[in-house]
Order: sequence, then structure tokens, then C-alpha cells
Amino acid sequence: MMENEKEEKKKEVECVYPDGGYGWVIVFAIVLINSTLMSLVQFFGIIFHDEFASMGISAAQTSFLLHLHSSMYCVVGFVSSPLLKKYNFQVVAVLGAFFWCLGILITSFADSYSLLIFSVSLLIGLGQGILLPATYLATYSYFKKRLTLAVSISTTGASLASIFMPKVCDILLARLGRRNTVLVLFANSLLSLVGVFLLRPVRRNDPVVVNESQKMKELEELKRSEDETINCDMMVKENTRDQLLTSNVYNETTLPCAKPKNGLLTKLYDLFDLDLFKHLPFILVVVGLGISFSAELNVILMMQFLLPELSNFTRSDVANVTSFQFAFDIVGRLLVPFLGYRLDVAPKLMYMGALVLATFARTVLAVFGESFGVVYFSCCLIGLTKGTRAVYQSVIIPKIVPLEKIPAANGINMLFNGGISLVLGPIIGAIHDAAESYVPALHTASALSFTCVILWVLDSIFRKKKAVIPDL
Repeated sequence: MMENEKEEKKKEVECVYPDGGYGWVIVFAIVLINSTLMSLVQFFGIIFHDEFASMGISAAQTSFLLHLHSSMYCVVGFVSSPLLKKYNFQVVAVLGAFFWCLGILITSFADSYSLLIFSVSLLIGLGQGILLPATYLATYSYFKKRLTLAVSISTTGASLASIFMPKVCDILLARLGRRNTVLVLFANSLLSLVGVFLLRPVRRNDPVVVNESQKMKELEELKRSEDETINCDMMVKENTRDQLLTSNVYNETTLPCAKPKNGLLTKLYDLFDLDLFKHLPFILVVVGLGISFSAELNVILMMQFLLPELSNFTRSDVANVTSFQFAFDIVGRLLVPFLGYRLDVAPKLMYMGALVLATFARTVLAVFGESFGVVYFSCCLIGLTKGTRAVYQSVIIPKIVPLEKIPAANGINMLFNGGISLVLGPIIGAIHDAAESYVPALHTASALSFTCVILWVLDSIFRKKKAVIPDL
């Protein structure tokens, strides 16, 4: 009895999230990590546009390089979920930061397309795939009620550096050249190690006092939220099942059934939590996120190559409009989630709204791309939707799966994103090369993004007709 009571108390403590305290240090650490490591990939077009033009590298090759980086990051993110189960997220983050910094260093000396594939696509992709899931888990471990707020602040803070870094890169390129510019970015990336060592795992065994009034408030909040109620019911069922299996009555009156052998497939199934594929809402979310991720990523990554061709922008012009784009990215990361919270709009609905606005912005850019003002308007709107999606794509999956399955769920999502990205990205680049224009490529990306909206809307309508609680 005493042991059971201790276990129950331990479970009660483990279910309590700090929702603040050292969690805000975690948020600051993630801001430092992202702001010091992301610059090379974010401004790859500004740094390498002229060099790629002189090397005769096509849009399909450029798209393949960048999407291979994204795919590498996503695939490694899937594999990193077992690492996060075995080791704490700080240890995993140190490994990821090492590979990321090494990739930036080698990129500074890269003088061929193949070496850039190795340094940017493989090494940086490897480091990013190991590091970012660790930062996600760090946030999820410290926040529950304020999860959306914490994610919004961390992503917003990381974007602050992106406002002035395009112009910094432009100045460095003019004065130091491409190689020394990347070396400066490498020196800056070493600051990420400070953030990594601040990622202290949460101490679940710290004394936490939970009085009855707090419990009642939590129950009332759970009743207001349909998603939270579903997750709570699932946890109660699992706990009831575990109590039944360990009870004396069960052991004395039930014959043990034959258990499947612990073969390799069984171990892999349990290791990667593949039972998530039994959950249809999870599958639809992953498919929708994967398709929209690939389409939107292609536009974001290729924008710095697109503007010089479509709108005759110089490198300085591209740097200026990129700064405006990231400024509105911050608005999308900070203010839009706040409005969504105040208006009580579900994350999936906010994400779909961002996709619709991004499609509108790309269409305007494709039709009126020669107008200076239209380019700024479209890029700012794309930045706004990019920031909004960055926040909500991080909280959609945690809303439908329990905490212990989040690493595996994120890993599966990243694996699917990587596979789809590696296929769709070069196709969109090939469309540009065939048409010798970015206009058809922009329309293709918009059509793909809208596929996610249509899929989720049809799912919501179908499940409403079946009298099932919708995720929207």
C-alpha cells in the first residue's frame, strides 16, 4: 500500500508542469541557439546567388540542395526520437550544435556544388535534425498551459536577429567576400553552445504543492477544452488498465496469455511509437503539414533567388525586402497567436488561415511581380503567414498526442516532411527551369498548400457528420 501511494504521488508530481520559472531561461536559451545558427540557411540566396549564377547552377539544382538539407534535417529528426528517450535533451542538443557549427565552418571553404551538398545539406541538416527536436522537447517539458505563448516568444526572439542580418550579410559580402562572410557566421554560431548548456532538464522530483482549489480550476479548464478532455480520458483509461493488470485479484484469477516475442520489428515498433498510425487524426495532420511544409519552404528558400529574376532586384534590394519580410514574420509569431488566444481560435484553423493568405500573396506576386510596391506587400504578407505557421505547426501535434509520445510524433512528422520535401522541392525547381520563369512555380506551390486546407476541411466536415468531436 505504501509503495502504491508513493507511486501515485510520483505520478501526480510528474503531471505538473512548471509553466514558468526556469522555463523562461529555456526560452531564452532556444532564442540564442536559433538566432546564432540559422543565418546561413536563412540567407543562403543572398550569400550564394552571384556565385551560383557564375557556376551555372540551375534552379532545380539549387532547390535540390536546399530541400536535401531540409530532408536530412527531417529524417534525422525522426531518428533522434530514440536518442531523446535514452538521453536528456541537453546531451542531444550538444551533439546537434557540434555538427551544425562544423557544417558552417566547412561551408566557408566550399568551392564546388558537391562540397556544398556535403556541408549544407548533410552536415548542417544532421545538426539541425538532432538539435531542434531537443529544443522542442525542452519547451514541452516546461510548459503546458502557456505552451503556445512560450513557443511564440522563443520563435519571435529568434527572428529578431533576422531583421538586420540580411543587411549585415550584404555589407560583409561587399567588404569581405563570400568566404570570410561565412567565417563570421561560423564565429557567431559558437554562441549557440552557451544556449545549449542552459538547457537544464526539468526536475520532476522537486517538491510541488497542488491544493484542492488548484485541482478544481484545472478540471474546469479541461472541461472547456475538448482536446484536453480527450487526452485526459485517454490517460485515465491507460492508468486504469495498468492498475487492473497489477492488482492481486487480476493476478490470482487470470491466466497469463502468450506474449509476442521481442523481435526486431516489435522493438522498432515500440521504440518509434508506431502505434500512432492507428490514430486517424494524427495521420491527416501529418499529411497536411508535410505537403504544406514542402510547398511553403520552397517559396521561402527560393525567394532570394526569385526576386532578382522576377523583379530585377539587386542584392541590396533583396536584403532590404528580406528584412521587412522577417519583421512581419515576428508580427506573425507574436501578435497573431495572441489574437488567436484571445479569440479562442484552434491552432489548425489558424494554420489554415495562414496558408490561404500565403496563397493570396504568392498569386499577387506572380501577377504583379514587376511592381516595387507589390513585391514589398507580398513579401511582408508571406512573412506574416510564415511566422504564424511557425508557431502553430509546433503546437498542433502536441494538442492531439500525450507528452510521452511527442518526441516520436514529431519524429514521424519530420520524416514525412523530409520525404515529401525531397520529392516536391526539385519538381518545383524543374518547373521553373522548363518554363524559364518563377510564375508557374509559384502557382504550383500555392496549389500544393491549398491541398492541406482542403484535406483538413473535408476531414472536419466528415467527422461532424459522424457526430465525432472535430479537431478544428
